[in-house]
Amino acid sequence: MWYRQLLICFFISFTLLVKGQTLFEDEALTRGIDATTNCDGNGLGISFADFDNDGLDDITVPTRNNEGLKFYKNFGGIFVEQQLLTPAILYPTRSVSWVDYDNDGDRDLFVVSDSDGNKLFNQASDGTFSDVTISSGLFTDNVFTFSVTWGDINNDGCLDLFFSNRTTNTLFPNFLFQNNCDGTFSNISSSAGISSDSRLTFGASFFDFNNDGFQDIYLINDKVTANRLYKNDGDGTFTDVSASTGAGITIDAMSVTIDDYNSDGFLDIYITNTDIQYPNRVAGNVLLQNVNGTSFSDVSSSSSTDLQGWCWGANFLDAENDADLDLYVSCLYVSETDPDSYGFYENQTSGFSQPTNIGFLNNDLSSYGTAIGDADNNGMVDILVVNDANNLPNLWMNKTNTTNNYLSVSLNGTTSNKDGIGSRIEISINGEKQYRYLINGESYISQNSFTEYFGVGAATIVDYVKVTWLSGVVDILNNVSVNQKINITEGSTLSTANYSDNNTLAIYPNPANNRLFVNAQQQLDSIIIYNTLGQQILQLNPNSSTFDIDISGLESGIYFIKTAYNEREVTSRLIKN
Repeated sequence: MWYRQLLICFFISFTLLVKGQTLFEDEALTRGIDATTNCDGNGLGISFADFDNDGLDDITVPTRNNEGLKFYKNFGGIFVEQQLLTPAILYPTRSVSWVDYDNDGDRDLFVVSDSDGNKLFNQASDGTFSDVTISSGLFTDNVFTFSVTWGDINNDGCLDLFFSNRTTNTLFPNFLFQNNCDGTFSNISSSAGISSDSRLTFGASFFDFNNDGFQDIYLINDKVTANRLYKNDGDGTFTDVSASTGAGITIDAMSVTIDDYNSDGFLDIYITNTDIQYPNRVAGNVLLQNVNGTSFSDVSSSSSTDLQGWCWGANFLDAENDADLDLYVSCLYVSETDPDSYGFYENQTSGFSQPTNIGFLNNDLSSYGTAIGDADNNGMVDILVVNDANNLPNLWMNKTNTTNNYLSVSLNGTTSNKDGIGSRIEISINGEKQYRYLINGESYISQNSFTEYFGVGAATIVDYVKVTWLSGVVDILNNVSVNQKINITEGSTLSTANYSDNNTLAIYPNPANNRLFVNAQQQLDSIIIYNTLGQQILQLNPNSSTFDIDISGLESGIYFIKTAYNEREVTSRLIKN
């Protein structure tokens, strides 16, 4: 009878709360997410990114029907649909990407369509948008794009753009466009060494696989075309190291998610797959463990994450804030006999396990793109999933009842790009470290929150939070209290006093008027001064241990000075009076 079922449900819920076990519940509709997408056979991505910079994760849903894009603004955990674009986009779209490509403090919108072409919209300070696709020098014709990814290949503070085009036997391969830092982009695919072959590419991610400070590119390709890893050579070119690193696996790859699941300081790769058999194909999803930045080892079987379903999106997240990264996978189905369409893996340090009774009730829809964020800003990471047909998305709210603490970190670049994309965040608690790396474009053609989330277990103080920006600037905050969201501005922890590095480097005076003195007691290789927009103002090659710089021509304000000597680089903040 109904009351017996109610008692059983209450008992199960009470048991989960007492044990503190992981628990997720779908609250999409009750929180205002009512979009229907009418997905076709290749599905859609989804965005869980804050599009108005109010500190709350918003939601953007592409669609294949005539209702167009859906924008949902977050009002403290309740989402209200907004009309951001005039006229509205009503044609079929695949994915979207929010990013501040011009570093003006407002996030801009890139809309991806594989049938009607792509569009870049610049957001003004008043919240209005203008179509700048043509004026920015990007394609206006359809090039069969499924997703775009942003990164900074030359560390100049301006975000570059990679097009993942799913097509074969056409004139449209994948493209890499360099940001010219003036609102325009240039196609550098050929000179950079990106393959000119057309491929069935769903997506790509910029990340630094060898920790050399330059962003590399990883491509996932559908059907039986090998995935590709392009190593950034640091001079505007890339070398294909797919084979030599073991990253160039050949599977029916759907998506890629990147994180440091074993906290060794090197970024690992998880790739989703289908269960259709092809020659020379690896069965199941693939977890590639990064081996000291030199190669990748397939640990799918030993880690128990080789889900044998037809899978699409995936995300690493710390579900219970116990200081390790778990894994969520969305699928069309797990197996022909299992009605569930997802996999959830709990990190057990030595491998992953699949816990039961963790919620996800009625998670049996055919699912595609996934993204993570924090819908209600409570420090528990939630999961957003887009489904097929005319089904609503799922907003799996994290209901885990736990005493574990958290720390959320958002970034504000000054010399580097405004969003802090490509930055590496390290925290330490009693010598135990965790790492995050801010990526724009993961899972299946989707976008995660710009905020990075750390579970810290029972700790009440984080010994330090260290951010290494693409500019080379390193910010360190010590003795950080938990259960809060902190915003770190690039250069905010750098001293404005005379800089001295163990008496081997001195930069003085600071603040300075007309002249600045640099003394390294060793040969200075280079001195570069940047403004707060990341633009290079002055570059010098002293070839001496001391140098006197005339800065009388600089306007008053804050600058960054990067000094290279003895095979090291030091960046400090400079105030010009």
